[in-house]
Amino acid sequence: MKKSILWIIGLLFSTSLAITSCDETDGAVDPYFNWKERNQLYIDSIAQVAKANPDEWKVILSYKILPDLNNMSQDVNDYIYCRILEKGEGSLKPLFTESVSTHYRGKLIPLYDGSELVFDQSFRGELNPDVALPVEFGVGGVIEGWTTALQQMVEGDRWEVYIPYNLAYGIAGNTSIPGYSTLIFDMQLVKVITDRK
Repeated sequence: MKKSILWIIGLLFSTSLAITSCDETDGAVDPYFNWKERNQLYIDSIAQVAKANPDEWKVILSYKILPDLNNMSQDVNDYIYCRILEKGEGSLKPLFTESVSTHYRGKLIPLYDGSELVFDQSFRGELNPDVALPVEFGVGGVIEGWTTALQQMVEGDRWEVYIPYNLAYGIAGNTSIPGYSTLIFDMQLVKVITDRK
């Protein structure tokens, strides 16, 4: 009786080892491996590049955070980092309560396997403003990083915007966007929809 119990335990142990061995050697790699840490390292490196190149980049504190005059308490994750792709000819910046018309493409940082995930876009391929249809929405109705960027843009501006997770979808994520995700947007402000003169 004791031998059959030992034999069954041994068989179960061998089977569990075989199953875990298959999991480790099947070649599949989790594309989101070490996601939180990789995203933090990514935004840290973008922040360094942006701060070192003020002629090509804008570093913008979230509109929800009051500036610290002593510059002591702000964290790298309190800012968005914007690489200027095109400067617009407009002069009007949208207010929080206004709407805008934009072109955009949003993606995640490169996945562990090197691939890129575009999670949302208003155009396909290269942006061709003559063909692409812009999308309209309220400035205050989007993620904090977008609202922050839009309030600093003028019509015609096209920026590549890097948004840390806490100014995007936080630790919970959203649909195809896992928690702790840095978001990268190619965005162009086409028009400010306003009654201001």
